[in-house]
Amino acid sequence: MLHRRESGQNSQDTHDRTYVIPEPQVHQAAVPVIADGAQDALDRARRTVLQAQLTQHPEPGDQPTATADCHDYTHSPFNGHGISCQASFLMCTACPNARIHPGHHPRLALLHQALANLRDLLDTTEWETTWGDSHARLDNLKDRLGPAQWQRVLTAATPGDREMITLLLDGDLNS
Repeated sequence: MLHRRESGQNSQDTHDRTYVIPEPQVHQAAVPVIADGAQDALDRARRTVLQAQLTQHPEPGDQPTATADCHDYTHSPFNGHGISCQASFLMCTACPNARIHPGHHPRLALLHQALANLRDLLDTTEWETTWGDSHARLDNLKDRLGPAQWQRVLTAATPGDREMITLLLDGDLNS
C-alpha cells in the first residue's frame, strides 16, 4: 500500500477498506481535505441563508435601500468600515446590518420571481454564478414567511415595486 498505492490482487473496494483506510498516513493526509470541504460547506451555507434580520416595523434611524433597510451602512461586512456600503442591492439579504420588515416583502417576492424567470433565459452556470445565492436567500425568506403569506405579499406588490425590480435588474438604479 505504501509503495504501489493501488490494488494488487484485490478489488479496489477491498484494497481501500483493508489497506488504505487503516493507514495512519492516509488519516493525516485526509485531515486538511476534510477541513477544506467543511469550510467550503459552511461558506456556501452562509452565502445562501438569509442574514438580514426580520422585523415587524421599520426601525428609527435605519436607511432605506432598494430591498431592505440598513441599520449601519458605514460598517458593512462587504467593504471597509467607516465608508458607505457599496455592495450590490442583492447583498442586502446577506448582510447582518439589513432589516427586512413587512413593507419589503412584496418587493422581495417580486425579486424572487424575477430571478426565477431569469433562470429560464440564461445558461445554468451563468445564472447560478450571478443570481443563485441571492435566489437561495430569497427562498429562505419565502420558507420563513410560509407559502400562504408569500402568495399574499406577492399579490400585494404595487406598480412601484414592479418598476423598482425592473430598474434593479436592468442596472438602471444605484443601490
